Amino acid sequence: MTASNSNRLMRLAEDGQRLVSDQFLKGDVTLTEADVAPFVEPMPSGVKADLASLNAAVEVVVEEHGQFDTAMDGALAADVHQYLDVSRRVAGDPGLWHWLAVVRYPHFVRQRWEYTSEEAMREKFLGAGSDLYSNAIHRLWWIAELTEDDGDYSLTHEVFGNQTMVNKVFDRWFARYQPAVVAICDELSDEPSWVIDETTRRFNHALTNIQLEGLTETEARDLIRRIISDVH
Repeated sequence: MTASNSNRLMRLAEDGQRLVSDQFLKGDVTLTEADVAPFVEPMPSGVKADLASLNAAVEVVVEEHGQFDTAMDGALAADVHQYLDVSRRVAGDPGLWHWLAVVRYPHFVRQRWEYTSEEAMREKFLGAGSDLYSNAIHRLWWIAELTEDDGDYSLTHEVFGNQTMVNKVFDRWFARYQPAVVAICDELSDEPSWVIDETTRRFNHALTNIQLEGLTETEARDLIRRIISDVH
């Protein structure tokens, strides 16, 4: 395989999801190239990425972190975003993330996430689409995409340094609207978990009467500050 082809992004076809058995999720079954070949297809337009560098970054993170260490997310997110330098349209294809999780980096997924149930673990391999929080690699790219500022991943690292922030912000429906995400993550970065929990709940409720896409970052920040003040 040429270097060019080795960096070609692929997708796991929907039929390929049958490969993800409970035994696979537990790590008792390893898929071979022959197993996955009938279910893997190139991404449209031959889109490519720096997969060689991403491979190396994943291996370093797996080697340097213990099992189920949440710090793996923050250690890898910026690299996932930089080396998978794709458009949001490309990133919106669930098959890409299924391929990355199931075919290329299942060892990362199992190292990061403890098997607690078939349903929960299946989400880490086969989630994606509109749910930013599900797929183990998809979530890293999207959180970095929404918090990066012209190559600066400071806010990304702050977010991943606080699991309450990750859980309460990016598991909400407003999480794809970048001005709101930047404002709420920035304003809550130094707050305790109970404030993050209550503020995100109230902000989410406030959006039932406010058009989210009509908010500028400044307006979102002002609203969040008022909510934080009320919460305190």
